[in-house]
Amino acid sequence: MAGFATGTPPPDSYRTAMSTTATKPLSGWISVRHLQHMIGRGEAAGLRFDDLLGEAGLSREKLVDGEGRVPLSVIESVLSAVSERYPDPLVGLHAAQDIKPAVFGPLGHILQACTTFADALEVVIRYRGLLSNIGRSSMRRTPGEVQLCWECLVGGPALRRQATEYVLATFAAMTRALLPGPPMLQSVHFAHARAEAPEAAREYFQHFNCPVYFDRAESSLNFPDRVLQMRLPHGDALMKDLLERHARSLLAEREQPRALTDEVRHLIQAMIIEGVPMRDRVAEQLGMSGRSLHRKLIESGSGYRELLDEVRLDLARQRLRDSEDSVTVIAEFLAFHSHQAFLRWFKQASGGQTPGQYRKARQQGGTTA
Repeated sequence: MAGFATGTPPPDSYRTAMSTTATKPLSGWISVRHLQHMIGRGEAAGLRFDDLLGEAGLSREKLVDGEGRVPLSVIESVLSAVSERYPDPLVGLHAAQDIKPAVFGPLGHILQACTTFADALEVVIRYRGLLSNIGRSSMRRTPGEVQLCWECLVGGPALRRQATEYVLATFAAMTRALLPGPPMLQSVHFAHARAEAPEAAREYFQHFNCPVYFDRAESSLNFPDRVLQMRLPHGDALMKDLLERHARSLLAEREQPRALTDEVRHLIQAMIIEGVPMRDRVAEQLGMSGRSLHRKLIESGSGYRELLDEVRLDLARQRLRDSEDSVTVIAEFLAFHSHQAFLRWFKQASGGQTPGQYRKARQQGGTTA
């Protein structure tokens, strides 16, 4: 990649894959910043996201920290709920509209400080790990053309399709912000099939402003190679160096393996909407057997039942605090067999406090955990 920044042309078919995710991650996540942007876009179109987030076990309070991460399983739950209530075959493309550099966090600031377009492409690949770990970015150069490729590594077909369209659409939007003027994209390729709706073709063209092809070998944005050496209007090499130091430290933190207990909590929270997730089902998501998960949790000083109760209690308190749902509705959401079973469990888990007492204390400004 250094050759791109200095003007030395790399050999044909040169390919780099500096993504932080080279293999399929066991526990995928995306940046809270992107979910915040998607919520904003959805609400502008009339979607009611509080209900959708609640079904996925999330609240807005958990989305305040822009540096936070949202488990992939939660994103899939939200996408499924959106698809059921508001059918939109191009939800990924639409979510990318009006995206601003701030949504990219530190990566967006670095991009604005890059001096050439080749420099910007290298930054996108190097620091994608700040935004998610669900995909792999790479760049290929062939005679007369450079391709910025992205591949989704996790999730079902629906999520892979929408994630790919969202990512390439956001890359294209950032390209327009970095290189104002005549459109630079030559074409866009998607590995998946074209949407069935006939009017979708025009929407793709309107967003990318170039031919869009489907059923290709890989998904990519394709530029004429002359754009690599184009100077960016707001480039600042010194500022870029300072920003990259910060980004490298953030990336090092992100690449630290997450504690198994945290992964289990995240999965329980996402899966509980379909009923109490059994240990073996959670273990399957983590690529191990139920026995292995049990052993590893014991070694870490925890246990599956303990983590399940922690997640249930957090969700119960969140619903009691932030919604007007009845205790019966909350009990059903948390997969208790009966209203009475939930009351007994909550009282035992909360040191003798009933759900009604907890709700009343919070409404009166109490400090109960």
